[in-house]
Amino acid sequence: MKMSALFRRLRDERGIAAVEFALIAPVIALLAATSFAIWEFADSRQDMRSALKVGAEYYLNGGSDDATAATLAVGDWRHKPAGAYITTSRSCRCGETAITCTSLCPASRPPAVYVTLSASAPLEGGGNPTVDRMVVRVR
Repeated sequence: MKMSALFRRLRDERGIAAVEFALIAPVIALLAATSFAIWEFADSRQDMRSALKVGAEYYLNGGSDDATAATLAVGDWRHKPAGAYITTSRSCRCGETAITCTSLCPASRPPAVYVTLSASAPLEGGGNPTVDRMVVRVR
């Protein structure tokens, strides 16, 4: 092959767009798949948070039963994954001091009562579960 024919072939730009597309297409597909996974995780996290808010609103509207609050929250959890659950726990404080909820604060005042609503949901594919908490002062 002569040198001029070789240079002519090297300068030929036909098919360059196909090569560029073949190089960039996997990157675009990876970005799309990653974006979808992040959106799906954020949406499930928002559903979990919304369910915890329902449990918190139960207490803010005068409710006092922990089992009822957990049941209401689980019932409102949209797209709840299998194995997901909500728990409640109570803690009491006199100012900054933690005490038992049956004790009284100085001057015979009742302690401040806090309920912690905790939600946990397994991630698809294993790994650590997603956990969220919300604390409500009930007294």
